[in-house]
Amino acid sequence: MSEVVTPDAAPEVGAETPELGDAGKKAIAAERRRADALDKELKALRAEAEARATAELSELERVKKERDELATGKSASDREAIRLKVALEKGLPANLAARLQGDDYDSLVADADALLEFIPSDAKPIPKLDPSQGPKDAVGDQSPGAQFAAHLHQQLGH
Repeated sequence: MSEVVTPDAAPEVGAETPELGDAGKKAIAAERRRADALDKELKALRAEAEARATAELSELERVKKERDELATGKSASDREAIRLKVALEKGLPANLAARLQGDDYDSLVADADALLEFIPSDAKPIPKLDPSQGPKDAVGDQSPGAQFAAHLHQQLGH
């Protein structure tokens, strides 16, 4: 019967075995060259895969960072819009709107009410329109086309 060779009993890679002839030695040398070439190719593919993974991760991190910056900017502008809305609703002057503090609408309203206590009641934060002001002559009531025609007649002496 033939004897089974276990890995522990296998001859060393560089050892000469008397059973191999020239063809066996050539086959082993060819196999070693092929294994070396495959190892080099494997190393190159692994390096390429790592480079791709790093590039994809970098792209992913960049996109996440942009998303976080946009979310932060959006929440800041939302808070500012709510602050200005409360100031307008409560009649606060624009320069006091920046002093309102709070994280939500209700807390901003409460802060605006507290701030209004320090503003005299006769102060008018937002001037009201006065319809009595403005042009009162007939030219102010005309359309731009009619004003232009009146100007031309005046210049031509008609």
